[in-house]
Amino acid sequence: MMMILKRYVLKKFVQVYLLTISGFVCIFLLIDFFERADEFVVRQAPWEDWAGYYLYKVPLIFSYMAPQAVLLATVVTLTAFARNNEFTAMKACGIGVTGIAMPILAAAVVVAGIVLASNEYVMPSATEKMNYIFQVKVRHAQDKGPVERDKLWFRSANGTIWNIDYFDPERALMKKVSVFLYNGRRAVEQRIDATAAFWNGREWEFLDGYVRDFSPTGLSRTEYFKNRVFPAPESPADFKKVQKKPEEMSAREMYRVIQAESTMGKDTEKKWVDLHRKISYPFMSVILGLIGIPLSLRTGRTGGVLFCVAVSLAVGLAFSFIYALGISLGHGGTFGPLLAAWGPLLLFGSLGFYMILTLDSEKILPL
Repeated sequence: MMMILKRYVLKKFVQVYLLTISGFVCIFLLIDFFERADEFVVRQAPWEDWAGYYLYKVPLIFSYMAPQAVLLATVVTLTAFARNNEFTAMKACGIGVTGIAMPILAAAVVVAGIVLASNEYVMPSATEKMNYIFQVKVRHAQDKGPVERDKLWFRSANGTIWNIDYFDPERALMKKVSVFLYNGRRAVEQRIDATAAFWNGREWEFLDGYVRDFSPTGLSRTEYFKNRVFPAPESPADFKKVQKKPEEMSAREMYRVIQAESTMGKDTEKKWVDLHRKISYPFMSVILGLIGIPLSLRTGRTGGVLFCVAVSLAVGLAFSFIYALGISLGHGGTFGPLLAAWGPLLLFGSLGFYMILTLDSEKILPL
């Protein structure tokens, strides 16, 4: 009987969650449609560009709104149980608060895993394609000619990292370029630093630089060169398309960029904060689910579903504000990367446990 009731709770939660996240995605797509529609129409963008842009935007919206949808779905589901006296029936069958909470928390963990996987394998590519459609196909950025780029990072298919201080696509010219080649253990095996590099029509020629070889114990060889060709599968066309933002990169790509910058002696504190944010953000689903369980049971005693939804939105906004504040303080150097990204989750997770332990209180937020 208990397993049947737990499956019932899980089924209701999943139904409400799917409706909630679908609503969030549709609302944000609609808002974006009204913001972008004029530009699509004025520039006479074909319908396939419209469809592609909004299709590729869905993973980005899902990743950002999935945790908020967990909170709202938890509150709506449990409040509906309370208003329909289903809790009383469940307690009579021997299922308590823990039995009700576990299916929801398990679902929240699954959502966190899906968001984490999406952020790593789906969202970066989809966001990059979305930006390409809008910036190049709709705004016709290529009509203005190739755009010169500064501080460019590029990851090859074989894992090689390029750091280019300045790139001129029209002349296929790079200035102050560093190339990091990795071995099978994902450690830097060779580093190439050059004052400049240019495309001779078939391959890249590096000018006035050094090549450094690394062994497991450290630097093993340094050699100066005036002009040398190093095998590389990339052509100028590959670099023309690249100028990635954090949301266009996976956690592995961000980590490799941090490694490369660290070997160059650059400050990587902000990038560490961004990396921890990418990893920690999906787990907001679990924390908000943990908060939503006691919150819905408390508010269900004093108000209806709309009141509970309003309270949950307020708590969700408060969490988002504190999380964003932590990230900002991390970027500013006030907090370390771990505290900036994980501190708000620890704070609100503790609040959720406290609220569960004090469920007998009549207050919404017992203090």
